[in-house]
Amino acid sequence: MSYVIVRFVEPREVYIDDQAQGSNLAASGKPRALFVGAGVHTFRLGGAADVDPPTQKLDVPERPILDPFSVAFHKC
Repeated sequence: MSYVIVRFVEPREVYIDDQAQGSNLAASGKPRALFVGAGVHTFRLGGAADVDPPTQKLDVPERPILDPFSVAFHKC
């Protein structure tokens, strides 16, 4: 079991292995921790195609909710 936060400058739907996981940001505007099993997963964001990289395939280590694994996307 692991937790990740997906960093992007604006709210976007997060897809992990093509399954919608909710927004990357909580209502407060802070990054939202998402639960995922440890292992290799493909991450992408919904919305406009202004994201770099478009997808990321990463090996997620086991991480607790207080120290989640970070996945960063940038606006093009």
